[in-house]
Amino acid sequence: MSNSSDDMSTNETGGKVELSQQYITQLLLEDQDIPIKIVNVDTVPTTTKNCINDKTFETFCNGTLYKCEKLSDLQEQSNNLITRLHQSNLISAIIPIFETEKSTVHPHELTIPLPITITLRYQPKSHFTAKTGTNITNSGQGDAYLTFQKRNLLGLDETVTLDHRRDTGTNAGTNVSMLFPYIIRDNAFLTGKIDVFDMKKFLGVKDQGISFTANTCYTRGWNHSLTFESLKRQFHYPDYIESTKNKNKWVSEQLLIQEGEFFKNNLKLTSVLDERNSTIAPSSGYLLKFTNELSSKFQNLQFWKTAMEFNWVKSWFKNDFVTVSNTIKCGFIKNLNQNESYIHFIDKFQNGGPNDVRSFSPMGLGPRELGHSLGGDAFIAYGTSVFSRIPINAVANSGFRLHGFINGGKLMNHNNLPFQDTLRQLGQEHSSSIGIGLVLRHPMARFELSFAVPLTTHEDDLTRKGFQFGLGFEFL
Repeated sequence: MSNSSDDMSTNETGGKVELSQQYITQLLLEDQDIPIKIVNVDTVPTTTKNCINDKTFETFCNGTLYKCEKLSDLQEQSNNLITRLHQSNLISAIIPIFETEKSTVHPHELTIPLPITITLRYQPKSHFTAKTGTNITNSGQGDAYLTFQKRNLLGLDETVTLDHRRDTGTNAGTNVSMLFPYIIRDNAFLTGKIDVFDMKKFLGVKDQGISFTANTCYTRGWNHSLTFESLKRQFHYPDYIESTKNKNKWVSEQLLIQEGEFFKNNLKLTSVLDERNSTIAPSSGYLLKFTNELSSKFQNLQFWKTAMEFNWVKSWFKNDFVTVSNTIKCGFIKNLNQNESYIHFIDKFQNGGPNDVRSFSPMGLGPRELGHSLGGDAFIAYGTSVFSRIPINAVANSGFRLHGFINGGKLMNHNNLPFQDTLRQLGQEHSSSIGIGLVLRHPMARFELSFAVPLTTHEDDLTRKGFQFGLGFEFL
């Protein structure tokens, strides 16, 4: 692999490249299984600044392009390379150019394996970026954010991000992260990340700590994420009342007994098989996701938390005119410390909201006392959505879709009941809703405006009949 900064813009060179590209295209149409050999990969940046390190490019190319064995592999492995470079925040744009030459002695005979030279013309990411603005969060509330990003600070093509946000809902604080494009030499699909955080959460709970994450980034099949997190948690409700000037000074005794501060460690494994044709707006395929978390407190195991999600999507008629999406989620927490009767409410499951069980407020399902959500250690949530293109020519091919849905679920505390009894209770007395709406499928996120009404509710539920706005990547 070599790095070149030549312009390569002369008519002679450009003509040879174009003829070579046409020749490869012709061979693909005739026989995709022609054996090939990648002779060399040249990199041509659009600027002499912010260039990607040769070792990084070599690692990424060894894991993708140099694995091509036949002509049809070129497109797949090129897509893998481009995806990984974008995921690692290394490039803004890239154009791969493939070249080979006909035999001058026997022009109708192929050289086997066919020698291929690849030129990668790319625009590197800037060394430093800064942005600020406001967002509407998944809870339907707002936040203001300030983000600074610095690339290649240590010379490892890593990205350092400082993110500070102030949220009117449940999250606010500062997070400093360092993303490494690879953590093992010659493995382009294993990345690493370090996070240092100081975040305020629900009811003023404050988490300060550090986490280490290793991720696989394959474009097909299972991907896994393993995170170790060590943090100090602080919860003092009177301070929260004073800082927010909240008029409601009453708080549940179930929450007050959890006041104080302590250290805890978490080990979390997430496994995902995503066979959908899009992560934000799929029209076919399925998603299977498993999450397992083991928590320890004061060197004693505290709880085991597991959750599962399954999403199946199918479309019908021309241009996927009608799409049906079915989703089911469930989770269970097992208390592993018999000497401690409760699991902290921040670690419990929460349900309800515009991205979850619609027509209920954020954290609107499940146990509640004096207006405060206590969370639950077992839940089930499910939904069926029907999307349709708008039958008006002007917007039929836009990102807008008509949307009809039905949602339901239940959040509960099993209080160490036998697992069979917990399943029996989860299958009874669900909260549910039905509604219609308008969806905008944007490449960056999904926007949803819904009108929903609850079908069945329970005494502790916080309903939200009428219009609800949702923004995010994941919806029930």
